[in-house]
Amino acid sequence: MARLAVLVPRQNMLDMAERLFDGYPQLQRYTVEHVRTEDAASRARELEADGCDIIMARGLHAALIKRAVRLPLVEIRSSAVELGKLMLELREELNLPCPKIAVIGFANMLCDMSQFDRLFQVRCSVFNVEPEDSPESALRAAVREAADAGCEAVIGGNVACREAEALGLCTRFIPSGWESLQNAFDTARHIGYAIDLEKRNRAEMTTMLDNTQSGILRLDADGTVLQANANAFNLLNLPPRELLGKSLLQLMPRLDQETVRQAFREGQEIYTVQTTQDRREIVVTVSPIRFEERIDGAIMTLQEGRKVMEMSGELRHELYVRGHMARWRFEHLPAQSEAGAGMVRQANRVAQFQAPVLLTGEFGTGREILAQCIHNAGLTRGNAFISLDCRAYQPDTLDTLLFGTVSARKDSLPSLIEAAQDGTVFLSNIEYLSEELQYKLFRLTRGIFLHNGSNKPMEVNVRLIAATHTPLIAKVENGGFRSDLYYAINALGITVPPIRQRREDILGWVELYLREWRSRYDRVIHLTQGAKDYLSGYDWPGNLSQINSVCEQMVLLADRRNIDEGFLKRQIEQLTPKTLPGTEQLVVYRDEKAVEIEALLRQYGGSRQKVADALGVSKTTLWRYIKKYGIEND
Repeated sequence: MARLAVLVPRQNMLDMAERLFDGYPQLQRYTVEHVRTEDAASRARELEADGCDIIMARGLHAALIKRAVRLPLVEIRSSAVELGKLMLELREELNLPCPKIAVIGFANMLCDMSQFDRLFQVRCSVFNVEPEDSPESALRAAVREAADAGCEAVIGGNVACREAEALGLCTRFIPSGWESLQNAFDTARHIGYAIDLEKRNRAEMTTMLDNTQSGILRLDADGTVLQANANAFNLLNLPPRELLGKSLLQLMPRLDQETVRQAFREGQEIYTVQTTQDRREIVVTVSPIRFEERIDGAIMTLQEGRKVMEMSGELRHELYVRGHMARWRFEHLPAQSEAGAGMVRQANRVAQFQAPVLLTGEFGTGREILAQCIHNAGLTRGNAFISLDCRAYQPDTLDTLLFGTVSARKDSLPSLIEAAQDGTVFLSNIEYLSEELQYKLFRLTRGIFLHNGSNKPMEVNVRLIAATHTPLIAKVENGGFRSDLYYAINALGITVPPIRQRREDILGWVELYLREWRSRYDRVIHLTQGAKDYLSGYDWPGNLSQINSVCEQMVLLADRRNIDEGFLKRQIEQLTPKTLPGTEQLVVYRDEKAVEIEALLRQYGGSRQKVADALGVSKTTLWRYIKKYGIEND
């Protein structure tokens, strides 16, 4: 039951407030007190600290209390009937046909008086005082202003009435009778109902959160921990005093600060894995709370993973030598485009679980890169990442690589799946698998390893990430692919868009690959703005594979440091020639404008002026064309 404290400025209001409590059994009487103006704020702070839920006050008391505490405040507002009676009393006492009466007080204590002049034959002037730093001074100033304006009487609170009496004016204290108090109690009852409902919901929520297996924390808009359940304290191994009131970045300093700020600025979820001192993995999810088009805080969920799998130094070295370690991470990926950012968010989310993943996308879109990122963001990121192209091997060879043989040498890696224990196997072009291998992989998704030559299944913990460039469901429907394997790996399916659908990411990939090739060949090159525009606008049918090749070609073949669009066009055309339909003759398709200019240059013996005149452009514009299309003009 909500606890209500009533603080009144006059003794005659105490008895009414006490009697009104009897008619509101939904409210618990906390206290009913007469409080001086100078003590109102301090008394309200004491009530808040003692556990009071609602405070009721009026006028200056209410204005001071509102600034002092965060509790719900019910303001006692005088009714029109009560103020109307005072108008009639003053008109009779002044014995004037239409006296000028000032009503001075805070807006929070007055009703609508716009029709009082007509109803009571008075001239009513309302002086609303703002509860500023010195409200008493403002009230006294309003009384003097009313006197200067010719008012014969004042209706106000204690301060206003004392000042008016000192100036010889008739006064009446703004009333708070039975009607105004009852209206305030009605409001308090509604607020109390909401508070009781919130307390009940909070108790139910606390019980539910304390009995869930996850740790849950509530953060404010600045990322500060406001509330946490018991499991959060246990998972983070922190007492409440070291958790509550701390910022997210204090608790988890390894989180990327810009990512956290972006989450609270743009409402993007964060998924990450943190390692505790005792080598436990904690999967962390931060979900921003959006309220009225703004981020109003976040809910952080903690889930315990498993102990980090640590391989021996010898085995880790062996895997590095064999190329079975993943190097790509999500933070490496250029993902400024909507499609690229969406793909990364989805992949980051599925990385937290050990379930199989199916990546669908064109050749060269970076499916293995994404698989490595998923592996490195998962619970077993320190272990092996083994990649095989199913299209590159005969079925028997692939079977032997993955599942070993009886006669296999007794070394540390009898089969690749055994080598990938507690790690990841990535299989690209999975649509080329034989039916037998499809069955074995389906069993693998269920944690069962069938070693060739053995009739004893083994339990394994290997994550399978598969990739395909074709819709597998079509092969399932015509019997070319096992439905059980398809549904097992497609539970967490991700579409990898072609680079032409991620144009904002193109320059990021170009810079990434250029940096690698510049470092390898120890050469320095730079792209002009024209070259960057050309790269961004090109469709890249070969996706990232083509971008990588073009970047290597640029580094190796550039004859000067600054590379323009003309040089780029020549390299791309030479790198990706086409054949004439029905023949094996290689041709390079050129822009029609470039072909026309080359023909004119030959026709006029290389005279740029004549070519410009023939085209109807200036020599400067012709020079730009020649540079743009990379036309040779010796």
